[in-house]
Amino acid sequence: LLTAVSEELSDIPLYYTLPDLCHTLRCQSPPLNKVKAALVNAGYRVSAYHKEPQAIKTDAPNRIVWDVMRAWCKDNPVAKDSKNKKRRKGKDTSSDSSKENSENKDAGSKILAVEPSISVDFTIPKSFENRKKAQRYPMNPEENWGPKKAASGYKRKRSTQPENPQKENSSHPAS
Repeated sequence: LLTAVSEELSDIPLYYTLPDLCHTLRCQSPPLNKVKAALVNAGYRVSAYHKEPQAIKTDAPNRIVWDVMRAWCKDNPVAKDSKNKKRRKGKDTSSDSSKENSENKDAGSKILAVEPSISVDFTIPKSFENRKKAQRYPMNPEENWGPKKAASGYKRKRSTQPENPQKENSSHPAS
């Protein structure tokens, strides 16, 4: 774990998780090394994130990260939505496809509609082979390891009498 923290880009505060990016585009998740390689080949720095195995930290702007994902989707096409998925979401499946415009498209379709601004190279550079051999995301040491149930403390017994008993002799006249 300390190796992962020491290799991380400390001047980059934010990170991207590949499953979230792929969920937005509705595509298969690329191998982490290929995405890292594409960003390095584009001239940017990239590292893993110490808390999330499928996350990356990079100094590349958002448009470059999305360009890498667009290139991945071109090589590995996005699956089309089936009518069953649209029915589950409560969408009308009887509408014409001519009625679809940019307002009805989801975010992934809008992102994929833009052409990549860079040429993306997924070849893994030789510098990736010189990585330290250390366990970066260790498993829990034993079953049921970690925080236990919180202490319950002392519980007071509730009294059988209500806190605000109404007086039987009410001074309010009956209406």
